Amino acid sequence: MHAPRLRHFLAALVLLTGPVAAELAPIATAPGIKVESLGVYCNLESEGREDAPETDLGYIDILSGMPDFAFQQREIPARLGISFGLVATSDRDIYQARIETQRPGAAKPDVWYSDFIAGEPALRGFSFDFARELTPGIWKMDAYDGAVLLYSVEFEVLPGSELPGVSSDCNLMS
Repeated sequence: MHAPRLRHFLAALVLLTGPVAAELAPIATAPGIKVESLGVYCNLESEGREDAPETDLGYIDILSGMPDFAFQQREIPARLGISFGLVATSDRDIYQARIETQRPGAAKPDVWYSDFIAGEPALRGFSFDFARELTPGIWKMDAYDGAVLLYSVEFEVLPGSELPGVSSDCNLMS
């Protein structure tokens, strides 16, 4: 007799609490690789572009330095102008590491190649520059040295209306 009431109560409770955050996989790193920071970072100026034919746009932007992470979190709002990702370091030089960004629903990841120089921080990120990129769900950023996984980090991209205070415009921060 009480089971229907309990089900209705639980259903109402779920509706009142809003969406449940996705369960993100723990950050994985190979020996000698460290994810130094991650999250939403302040916009950086582009110093140019590098061809990356295995990406959706066909290029990647070369940024002018290391960012400040305004929000160290793995929940990202799907809004134009948001930049997110990670900074990783390696204890050894790794040339032509394969960098992958897997978007929800995409048949294949965006892939580009970059070097890790021992002890130097390396930014690996994504910026929402076009409306077609605003895809909520689990995004995954991986790096490989041949077949060896260097790191794997998941981010949950949420609808743009969520996380209203999160921005890549660090001029708004005090």
